[in-house]
Amino acid sequence: MYNSERMMKAIGELSDDKIEKASRALGYQKERRWTSRIPFRMGRVLSIAAVVALILALGAVAYAVNLFGLRELYANPNRGDMPEEAADLIVSQNSEVKGDGWSASVQETYCDEGTVLVTVHVSADASYIVVPTDADLDSPLSVIGLSGEGTLREYAQKEGKTLLFVGANLDQEALGLNSAGERFENASPQEMTIYVEGARGSDTGAPVDTVCTVVAVLWPLEAQDSDAVVPERRDLPITLVEGKSTPLGLYTPADPYALPGFELSELSLTQTPLGTELRLKMSVLDEEKARNLLTLRLDGVEFHGAGTIDPNGYAVFSQGQGDFGDSPVIRFLDWDKNTIADVTFEKIG
Repeated sequence: MYNSERMMKAIGELSDDKIEKASRALGYQKERRWTSRIPFRMGRVLSIAAVVALILALGAVAYAVNLFGLRELYANPNRGDMPEEAADLIVSQNSEVKGDGWSASVQETYCDEGTVLVTVHVSADASYIVVPTDADLDSPLSVIGLSGEGTLREYAQKEGKTLLFVGANLDQEALGLNSAGERFENASPQEMTIYVEGARGSDTGAPVDTVCTVVAVLWPLEAQDSDAVVPERRDLPITLVEGKSTPLGLYTPADPYALPGFELSELSLTQTPLGTELRLKMSVLDEEKARNLLTLRLDGVEFHGAGTIDPNGYAVFSQGQGDFGDSPVIRFLDWDKNTIADVTFEKIG
C-alpha cells in the first residue's frame, strides 16, 4: 500500500479522465456536480478525496482491480455495458508470477465460442514506472494516465526511475485465435491493468488449460536502442470455462457467386452471452478481385468484437447486437467502404 506522500502524489498527477472513471465507480455523476453548482475543479477535488478514502480502505491493489475489472474494461460508448448473462460467467483467477522488481497476476477471465477476455494486473516497486508496450520513450505522460507536459523519458529522468514496458498475450494456437489485442490502464505509475481480448476462429476446439504470457522490458534511459534490452517472459497458467452458446440457424446464399472473386457457402449464426456471432464459409476464386474486399456488415446487426476474414476459410464476427430477420442480408464493402454486393441468405437448418 502507498504511504501518504506517494499516494497523494500519484493521485494528484492522475489525468481528469482517470478521476472521472474513479468518480463513476464510486457513484458520483456529472449531473450531480452540475445541479449542485460545484465548479469542475471542485468536483475533481471531491472525487480525489473519495479515491483517497477508497485506497485507504482497500489498498492500492484492490483499487486497481475494482476500477479496472473485466466488466469495467469491456464497456465502452460504442458497445455499451457487458450483458448480465456474460458478466455472470466471469471467472476469478489466482495465478501470479514475479519478475525482477515487478509482479503480475491474472485477475479475471471470460470465454465463449467466439471471444476470450483476460485481465492482468501488474505491480512494480518504487524504482520503476510501468508503461504499456505500445508506447515508447518519447510518448506523452497521458499513456500512463498522468497529466502534464513532457515525455515518459523526461518524467523518468526527473523522478530518477526506470521505465518498465509491460504487455500480455494469449496462446493463439491453443485457443484458436484469429486475432487478439490489448488495452492498458494505469492506476498509478507503479500499477497497471492489461485487458486482452481475443477473437476465436472457425476451427476452435474446447477451451483448454493454457497460459497468458506477460512480457516485461526494462529499458534504462541510457540505452540507445532495443538491442540493449532483454525482455523477461513469465507464463501465467489459466483455466478457461466456456459459456453456453445457442445456435440461431444455418443459412445458404441465394447466389453463391454474387461477391466478385469469391464463392460463398454456409452461414452460421450463434447467440453467445456477448451477442450474435457470425461465421461465413468463403472460398477465393480470383485473388485480384478478392483483394477489393475490406469487411462485411449483417443488416440490422452491429458487431462490436474483432472481425476477421480469412481468404481461404471463414469470416468470423462476434459480439453483435440487433435483429437480422428471417432472411439475413450481408453487405460486403470495399476499401472505400462502398458496397460490392448485397447477398441474401435463406435458412436451411
